[in-house]
Amino acid sequence: SWIRVRTRGKTEPDRKDKNRLLRADLILEQKKTNIYVSEYLEDSGDFPQFDGNRQAAREAAAIIQGIFETIRNYKVPVVTLDRDRGVESICRVFETINSTGTRLRTFDLAVARFFPEPDLRKLWKDALERYPILEDFEVDGERVLQVLYLVRAGREGSYADPSRSKQLDLPRDAIEDEWSRSAEALAITYRWARAQGARAESRTLPNHNVLVALAAIRSLCSPEDLSREIWRDSDFIRRWYFSKVIQSGASQASNYRIGQDFTALRRYIEKGIQPHPEDVVLNPDIILKIKPSDVRYKSLQNVFATTIRHDLVSGGNIASESKLHDHHIYPRNADKRYDLPSTMLDSICNRIPILAESNLSLNEAYPQEYFKKLAEQARAQGTLEGLRRRLRDCMIPGNPDEEAWPDGFAVENFEGFCRQRAELIVSRVREVIGASLKVGSLSEDEMAEEDED
Repeated sequence: SWIRVRTRGKTEPDRKDKNRLLRADLILEQKKTNIYVSEYLEDSGDFPQFDGNRQAAREAAAIIQGIFETIRNYKVPVVTLDRDRGVESICRVFETINSTGTRLRTFDLAVARFFPEPDLRKLWKDALERYPILEDFEVDGERVLQVLYLVRAGREGSYADPSRSKQLDLPRDAIEDEWSRSAEALAITYRWARAQGARAESRTLPNHNVLVALAAIRSLCSPEDLSREIWRDSDFIRRWYFSKVIQSGASQASNYRIGQDFTALRRYIEKGIQPHPEDVVLNPDIILKIKPSDVRYKSLQNVFATTIRHDLVSGGNIASESKLHDHHIYPRNADKRYDLPSTMLDSICNRIPILAESNLSLNEAYPQEYFKKLAEQARAQGTLEGLRRRLRDCMIPGNPDEEAWPDGFAVENFEGFCRQRAELIVSRVREVIGASLKVGSLSEDEMAEEDED
């Protein structure tokens, strides 16, 4: 055994336990360790097999000394950087060296860059405690730095592109002065996003980047500006927001896009020039192909959450605080039971937010079955008009006045139902974003971008 024992206030001996234990740092002293190894093998009595066998003892000594030689010659990789190298290049080297470990985020680099003052880790922890919504939506601490940088650039009248290098070059006093206001603005903006249908528990927030630009505008403006300009026309902001997130490639928004959005919104509050909502190409064929991993899927879930006001099953009111489940209209197990395509079962056309208790009551029921019960109940109670309104609200096709209406939801009509509902979803999106909706086809480049996403 080759160890080193730390003892306070005493001189540590070279060897202990009849020379069986050697202090580890002595390995670096080649001459002394060679002597100690030889003495141990020859004099300790631990190796009777070496008695009279000098060659065996020499071979054992060579093995041990070879191990020590490996330790003495071990090379530690070192990257030496000039003092005048920029922060960005240093961070790039740091990330490359660390690439086999935990991935470093920009905020991790910023914590190291500005330590000990300001202590970004502590500031972020305090912000999460004060604004739990940021933790609910798994917001990264970098978002506050982005907002802070945009605000500072806005006050200086310079172009704002909150890249990593610009965040890491922020003055320390600017972070200390603006952190609290930026964090508060970010929290208020995430509350606004929640009011637009984003739900933290089901991870339906479409895009963080658009919210950064909105938060920066809120932080930049005075209370008078906010009441007079940007937030006064909440319908316009909502249309602008949804036109940003319901489009192909929206998930690829970057610091450049954040800067562009911030610049457009700043022009709005300073000069009254409304940013033009981006065109959204959407039609039933596109909706049928949108995958759950697509940001547009989450955006449509937000549209559902803000426009469906009544529970499909019970007719109860749906409020922002209601506990909702994302219900499969045709149950998910239909792919095994009836060989329905699993991709279409997970399509946004087969999903609807309903109250949790309604979802549990339906269990794995099929729509032909429960829609028949709803229609019969409405006829018995004389509430067919209310059921019609509820079905329109939930974008369910057909007329419950007709006796054969539930039969339209038979399993063999599943694909036809999905297409009908896709058409209703397009109409609902048009109600939200207006003329920004363009019912057309994606170009080949956009289709390739979708496949890549």
